[in-house]
Amino acid sequence: MAEETEVSAGEEIPENFAGQIARDVMVIFQKQMDPEVAAVESSSYLWEKAGTPEKVPYFVDATELWLESGTSGDKFAALSWNGLVTQSVNNQDYDTFLRMMIKAILDGYYSLQKPDIEYKEKRFSTYTSIFANTFIRMIELNPSSESSTSEIFSILVHDEMDLEARSHAAEEETGSSTIPTDMQKLFDEMIDYLVDRSEFKSDPMAGDEANPNEHIEKLCERLRASRRQVMQEVINERALEKRKKLEMELENQLASAEEIVMVAPQFTDGVGFFVQEKRYNFKYLAVEKIRITLQLLGSITGAVYFLLGFMGVWGVHWIDGIVVCLVMLVFVRIAAARKQFQFFYPTDISKELEECSTAFLNVMRNMSQEQLEQFLVRQIKLERNQKYLTMIPEFMKYLYAIMPDRKSMMISVDELSELVENSEIEVAKQLRGQ
Repeated sequence: MAEETEVSAGEEIPENFAGQIARDVMVIFQKQMDPEVAAVESSSYLWEKAGTPEKVPYFVDATELWLESGTSGDKFAALSWNGLVTQSVNNQDYDTFLRMMIKAILDGYYSLQKPDIEYKEKRFSTYTSIFANTFIRMIELNPSSESSTSEIFSILVHDEMDLEARSHAAEEETGSSTIPTDMQKLFDEMIDYLVDRSEFKSDPMAGDEANPNEHIEKLCERLRASRRQVMQEVINERALEKRKKLEMELENQLASAEEIVMVAPQFTDGVGFFVQEKRYNFKYLAVEKIRITLQLLGSITGAVYFLLGFMGVWGVHWIDGIVVCLVMLVFVRIAAARKQFQFFYPTDISKELEECSTAFLNVMRNMSQEQLEQFLVRQIKLERNQKYLTMIPEFMKYLYAIMPDRKSMMISVDELSELVENSEIEVAKQLRGQ
């Protein structure tokens, strides 16, 4: 016997509501001679009486009651389900009812609301039996109902795949799944059940005996085809959504035209500072050589006077030699000190270079290959950069070398290398006046 589904305390559900639905729908189909009119009335009745998420599970229980009553009542399960499908073409409410019904079945299947059944020494869910046996009866009553079974099954496959995707997402986020991960999918279990129902062992003594379950085999093949089609559609939809999401993320990450324009002066200044910084060490060492040389000459002069005085050569007294030596040592330490040569040292612009480089790197990491290539071409043609043209490719290599997080770049290392090579070609063309 079907188990009545629990509802919230605020809902007033009549006692034996599933039985009432089953009885009233049977009366509708028995009173109406025209099957189409009966389908319209039964669908309208079901939407009015059970068209809410809380009440729609009772229609599933009513379907189970019809199937349990055998040939005297199982046809009403087929007629009511087929009526909902055919009438949903012209009435969106009935399509909504079908989807609520499938959601209720999936909830009941994964929460184990109904006990399993045994068929051919295999265990299946009661919901599998309800679905499959209703489909079989729909085909037996009218072979053209195959399209209706396919439509209902397609909704089931699509909704169950969505449920599984949400469960996986919740598991990744919270560490727990909303549905049991070890359970077979309902639509797969339905196929297995129909395969077992379609098996037929002919009696060798009876000769050529037709398979009475041939219609179940055809139904099974039709549902397999629907499953493949829906699964491919879902895969394509997810791939398209993922691609759109990636494109949106990429578009949001890409540097805007305004950012590129705003950072262009920092790049131009950075090239100039980079050239000066490369020449800094040479100029610094040149001044240092002169300063150290002067210190050495003064110290040597003092040492010579000390020796002359010590040996009494050329009339130099030893006291005069010591005085001159001390004076020369003090003089060169003061006169040739770094403080006295600060006007001759080159200006250290490493701080300014770092500021310009950092400002440009923050935008460069979000630039696409095309954006960066167009930016470099404009910089090469810029009049202010003409005296630093040959240093632009070197500056790009320097920027990559000091970039703190290279993996965050929108372009790969190979693409950047290609850009640098292309910039060298553009520089050569610009130098030749092409």
